[in-house]
Amino acid sequence: MAELDFEMTLDRMFHEPPAFPDSEAFAKLVELRLDRGWSVRQIGIGVAGLVAGLVGAFQLVNSRVLVDLGGESVRQVALIREGAAGLTRAGEGLSSLPVSGEVMWMAVALGVMAVAFAVTRAVEEFQ
Repeated sequence: MAELDFEMTLDRMFHEPPAFPDSEAFAKLVELRLDRGWSVRQIGIGVAGLVAGLVGAFQLVNSRVLVDLGGESVRQVALIREGAAGLTRAGEGLSSLPVSGEVMWMAVALGVMAVAFAVTRAVEEFQ
């Protein structure tokens, strides 16, 4: 049978580190070294970030990506205009139906709600 006092003493011996007489001086020395190195690290990180930013900007300018991006945006605007024209033509086709536009929008809203309810039900089923 195990002795409770012996086990408690053994447990305390291994859970508490031994105290050294110069522990406070050692802690202050380590803190001084860390503080001294921290300012050098901050300067180094700042310089490295500045150099990396300059290199990135230089490569961006030299790769002509901004010029290509401007041309691509002009093409995208033309595609959006064509899509909008297609939507207006579709809207004109819907206006010839015997129902009003409000009925069509209500049907679309109900369809979206039905899909949302189906998705929430599926999520609940699989959890």
